[in-house]
Amino acid sequence: MSRRSALSARGFGLLGIALLLALAVPVAPGALAAQKKGKSAGPAASGAPMLWKDPGDISKLDLYWGAGSEATAPKPPFKFVKEDTSGTNPKIKVTDANGKKWNVKFAEEVHSEVACSRIVWALGYLVEESYYMASVKVDGVTGLGRAAKYVQKDGTCNSVMFEARPENIERTPGWSWDSNPFAGTKELSGLALLAVMLNNWDAKETNNAIFMITQPDGSVQKWYLVADWGGTLGKMGGVFSHSKWDPEAFQKQGYVDRVSGGTLKLDYSGKGGRILQGVPVDHAKWFAGMASQLSEAQLKDAFRAAGASPSESSAFVSRIRQKIASLQSAVH
Repeated sequence: MSRRSALSARGFGLLGIALLLALAVPVAPGALAAQKKGKSAGPAASGAPMLWKDPGDISKLDLYWGAGSEATAPKPPFKFVKEDTSGTNPKIKVTDANGKKWNVKFAEEVHSEVACSRIVWALGYLVEESYYMASVKVDGVTGLGRAAKYVQKDGTCNSVMFEARPENIERTPGWSWDSNPFAGTKELSGLALLAVMLNNWDAKETNNAIFMITQPDGSVQKWYLVADWGGTLGKMGGVFSHSKWDPEAFQKQGYVDRVSGGTLKLDYSGKGGRILQGVPVDHAKWFAGMASQLSEAQLKDAFRAAGASPSESSAFVSRIRQKIASLQSAVH
């Protein structure tokens, strides 16, 4: 395994731990008991909808690990559970040495998903714990369908993403960009600005999700999030004109179009809602204040975690920094 794709020995700070809380907590005792009996415990209580949490001092966050850590990263050996046939991309379910459950994903989206998740997390939005690994071996693989071409006969898989599947999270797919509890808020505008900054042409409703996250005390957090960042970091466009993880195309894509009547117009082409076309200037100013705290080193860590080559990382990072600068210029 190459140095850039091996899991780093660096830890992460207390601020990272605080933001990770939503995904790191164990299953509430009542919910776990119900799961063992094959029943659904259901939410103990529904909290207010959540979209964003203050990440604290963004400049101090570790974007190599993002929402995860060295301690919670996947540990071999890995045991095959079954193929996951949901969605449009091939994947399999596995458990690791600690019995932790993971979805293993393949194809070019794994790089985009891991890199973007670090940036999105650093700016206060919920993401799933994920890791890129250059090569792993999964024991007991059998009966594969569309995932078969990505798994060798001995169970070796190359260039994969491990995404955690905690038992305390109930997932509901889909929420609309233009009709949700956060309409008109700066936090929703910030998420839209992030999507366009990362060239998320696949920002369709079905790639959003609501997570009901059971806490140790039995309470439930109701998080709204973008659950799929795979269709990013390439060229935005229609069915046959977009791309993923394409540094050359990413560098050519626009971001800020113009300011008109108190609205920041965005250069967006894809499957997202109207808000991805433009947001209030004061919302954009708030987001620019956060995004400008990200250093070049932090962004490079995010792409190193995603298995990017030095040239890929340089291209992506330089364009993201240019986009943040253009946003700052437009709103000041």
